[in-house]
Parts: sequence; structure tokens; C-alpha cells
Amino acid sequence: MKERLKKILSILENSSKPVKGRDLAEILKVSRQVIVQDISVLKTKGYKIYSTREGYILEKKKDVVRKMVAVKHSEDEIYDELLKIVKAGGKVIDVIVEHPLYGEIKGRLDIETMDDISKFMALMESSNATPLLKLSGGVHIHTIEAPNKKIMNDVLDAISKYLLGVEK
Repeated sequence: MKERLKKILSILENSSKPVKGRDLAEILKVSRQVIVQDISVLKTKGYKIYSTREGYILEKKKDVVRKMVAVKHSEDEIYDELLKIVKAGGKVIDVIVEHPLYGEIKGRLDIETMDDISKFMALMESSNATPLLKLSGGVHIHTIEAPNKKIMNDVLDAISKYLLGVEK
């Protein structure tokens, strides 16, 4: 593996936050486009690297409980849903909706703190973007992580009024 690819992996592995492509480019003294290509190469080698609005994240192996949950609620209830998940100790990894034309549409969220919720809600308002749940009548899927089974059960209890189903 090229030395630069190893350095990118090392930077991502040792970061507790997303790393911006321009920061990687600066550190490695290459263009942003080279970083985009390198990330693509790493993905083809099996590394789970996600691009978020905050930067790149390498999925690290960890002992957590992860479940996909189907939920339904209105746009006005987004904050309440996220708040319940975070307060119970969970992390919202993503949101997925089924679209009649495009099939599955997935958006990376990575919301695990009150600050993350505030940033997301502010971005949703300032961008005037339509939340994905609007494309599916409020029905959507979240991947949720929790440190253990008890906390996952607490999360599921907290959002029970929105739940349609839970992955076994």
C-alpha cells in the first residue's frame, strides 16, 4: 500500500472527529482531488470510510450494539426523536428512506450529543433543505448505536411512540 494511503488511514484512525479533505491535503502536501481519489482507493480495499459534511470518518471496530429501526413521525418531531435517542445514550448514525424512483436514499448523521442535535437543526433550518422523511410520508429508518444492550433498550423505549419495527 502506498505510504500516503497508510498516512491517511493513520490520521483517520487516530482522530476522534471527522477530518476535512482539505486538512488531509494540507498535511500530506497534495491536492484535495488526490485525497478524494485516495479515499476511493481505500474504500475499494474494504476500509469503511464515510464522507460527511464535517469531513471523513473511518469506521472503527468497536464493541457496540447497532440496530436499524423503522420509525414514523412528522418534520416537527425530528428534534424530539433525536433528543430522546441522545438522552437515552444512543447515537444516530444515519437516516434511510425508500424513494419510488431512486430506491434507497441514505444520509449520514452521526448525532450523539446535544451539540450535534443543535448543529443539525440549525443546518436544516438555514439550508431550507427538505428532510428525507418528507419523501416517504414520515417513514424512515435509522441506524442507531449504543454502548450496550441495556442502553439500546433504553433508546428503543424512549422512541417507542415513533417505532414501526426493530432489526432483530
